[in-house]
Amino acid sequence: MRLTLLPFALLPFSAPACTSFKVTADGRTFIGCNEDAWSINAQVRFEQGHYGQYGAIHFGHFNGSPLRTMTDQMGMNEAGLVYDGLGIPIHHTAARPGLSTLHLDDLIRLVLRTCADVHEAATVFRRYDRSAIPHAMLYLADRNGDYLIVENDTLIEGHDPWYAVGNWRMSTCADPAAIPIPRLQAGRALLSEGTDASLEHATRVLESMKACRSRMGEGTLFSALFDPALGKAHLFFYHDFGERVTFDLKEELAKGDHAVEMASLFSERPEYAALLSYRTPFHQPWLFWTLVAVLCIVLLAGVGCGFWFLRDSIRLIRKHPGSALVTALLSGLLCVALAVLLSVLLLNESPYYFGLADVHPALGWLPLIIVAMTAGLFMAVRGSGVPRWLNGTLVVLIVPMVGLLAYWQMLWP
Repeated sequence: MRLTLLPFALLPFSAPACTSFKVTADGRTFIGCNEDAWSINAQVRFEQGHYGQYGAIHFGHFNGSPLRTMTDQMGMNEAGLVYDGLGIPIHHTAARPGLSTLHLDDLIRLVLRTCADVHEAATVFRRYDRSAIPHAMLYLADRNGDYLIVENDTLIEGHDPWYAVGNWRMSTCADPAAIPIPRLQAGRALLSEGTDASLEHATRVLESMKACRSRMGEGTLFSALFDPALGKAHLFFYHDFGERVTFDLKEELAKGDHAVEMASLFSERPEYAALLSYRTPFHQPWLFWTLVAVLCIVLLAGVGCGFWFLRDSIRLIRKHPGSALVTALLSGLLCVALAVLLSVLLLNESPYYFGLADVHPALGWLPLIIVAMTAGLFMAVRGSGVPRWLNGTLVVLIVPMVGLLAYWQMLWP
């Protein structure tokens, strides 16, 4: 899922699955990248070079969550050096003393501004500690057909006629043909048939590695095919390869620094329109903050239930009447379940498309458990002298949440 490079630590790895490749033949190289995301405001950005540095084109996106910022995902500089960022399984490494530190986004910009090929880029990456990116790798390729894989503890350089990667830590891969990513293998199969470095063949490979899921047609947000020798980038939007927009990097940089909304460059996409109309806290900040407010209320209610349970436990020990210990316990457990659910919904995007079980199989049953606990609690509070705030809290919190879960198709596993 390559997700954006900034918030990988907050998100599950399983959601998106991006792919990249390079193919070189007869002195010409194409580099293709598919960006999978549920964002609704992808952009193309041009940044001029200054003081002898290279200018570049960048493709990025930001989906609206306050936890994220607009982040470049792939791009190419004037020298024909291309980069793409991909999410990979997390692998933590110790910091390397004596090396400089730089945020990954800033490090990418430094490389694009100062490096003409992957060998110069590798020299820059060796000067910096990369232990803070256990969840991501960079795939770089240049106009000469050389490529570089950058992980937090490994650099891999190569010059194969073709090479393809997905969301997989390549330093642990003995046989790329065994990587369990069907889309990646489909592209590798086409590449293995012959190293035809033409725009048509490279486009077919890129299209074979796209994603379009059955639920609402979401998947690959955009795809870019870079021709570094000519300084051109061909852009495809929302896994539709029947229409492309081509950028001449030299011409665009002559216009100065500028950015353009990606969707505005293409004709209407019904599947993209469906994504735009789909309400999630990762698309609408107001919904995010509403759920945050609900979580705060749930936590306060949980504290209240804790005191209530403690009070009635003391009453029971002293054999005083008016104890509602079972109701207090059930109320507290319901608050815990709601807090877990809301935390998952606020920090993970994949459940809105794959269900809660995508985060953990047990979570798929959590909404039904909450509904069952709520029904049991309503039965328990009848005539039991339970505080009035409980009934009001149940109505205000549970009913809207059940409606949202039904809308997101999360009420059942």
